[in-house]
Amino acid sequence: MTSTRIRTDWKLFTAAMLILAFGLVMVYSASSVTAEVLYKKQMWEFAARQLGAALLGITIMMMLKRMDYRKLEHPLWVFIPLSITIMLLIGVILADPRAHRWYRIPGLGQFQPSEIAKPVLVIFLAWFVAQRKEVINSRYTIVPTAIVVGGLTLLIGFGDLGTAAIILAPAITVFFVAGIQQRYFVLTLVLVAVLGVGFIFQKPYRLIRVTSFFGLTEEVINKDPKYHWLAARLASSKATRDADHQPRQAKIAVGSGGVTGLGLGQSNQKLGFLPEAHTDFIFGVVGEETGFIGCVLLLTGYLFVFWRGLRLFWLAQEPFGRYLALGCVAVLTAQALFNMSVVLDMAPTKGIPLPLISYGGSALICTLTTIGLLMSVSDRASG
Repeated sequence: MTSTRIRTDWKLFTAAMLILAFGLVMVYSASSVTAEVLYKKQMWEFAARQLGAALLGITIMMMLKRMDYRKLEHPLWVFIPLSITIMLLIGVILADPRAHRWYRIPGLGQFQPSEIAKPVLVIFLAWFVAQRKEVINSRYTIVPTAIVVGGLTLLIGFGDLGTAAIILAPAITVFFVAGIQQRYFVLTLVLVAVLGVGFIFQKPYRLIRVTSFFGLTEEVINKDPKYHWLAARLASSKATRDADHQPRQAKIAVGSGGVTGLGLGQSNQKLGFLPEAHTDFIFGVVGEETGFIGCVLLLTGYLFVFWRGLRLFWLAQEPFGRYLALGCVAVLTAQALFNMSVVLDMAPTKGIPLPLISYGGSALICTLTTIGLLMSVSDRASG
């Protein structure tokens, strides 16, 4: 292995830390009132937990930054984390029989193993595609990848369809760039669509969210005889039926912010009107308090991180580094754009955290882990 000059990518580091710092401020703003009123906690409780997760995540990020990413190009670094992740995903189905998402640890809160799958899958994809880049369209390349990616998607999608969709982003991106034949690419998209429809029909609340997005609300379904079969499916669930409540309240929040926003801490929608205001729908509070300018600046920050990662595909010295960087920015950018699309009612409602912004320790730590991998490549790339 040839030595490479290490040079910190201060632009990438600064952008990530600015987004994180803004996220901590917004978590406090969005959660301070509800922490006291709804959860009977101190107003700083959620912000303090998020800060603790941020410090742990930054520590992991800096450790990965200092590590030469090429050390990860070894089967042990690929398959041991992958095996542990699969076992955790299987275990959480039993440990959390209702939602199939979280391990609940007394005194520490909740741990979501599906978040670990994101950086673990990116490492696997980078390693495997780098090893098989000359025979990317061979069945000995496509079948093993389909088994791993499909297996993770099935395990995660059973309880968390949004995260299952997000982990497909790096797989599709990496294989598309690596030169997969069009027929395989189209077949993959068809299989993803079929799998997605199956997961949607698996749980009635997912179904009503999708139908409501296209204007087919439960009221319409119950009145029209041709939708009786759908009404019967929805009746099998006790989940809340007002599926368009969250996006409606989120649009009110964003619209109320105007150009410059109402000011930090001045959101009205976070006072019980907008559910999950400090988690999945925090972008609505961002829009209300910082306005169009704040939303554009945040989007610019994500796109800047995307650009810094994308350029590594040309600057990294070997295939593993190129595909590792590509996978990292694919999962980060896909998650950010999907969350914003949901809040702006441009996609069906689905719980996806906004990277570095939404409250959630597992998501924040794993996002910073992904950024640490990206920085390890960036710091050692030439140019």
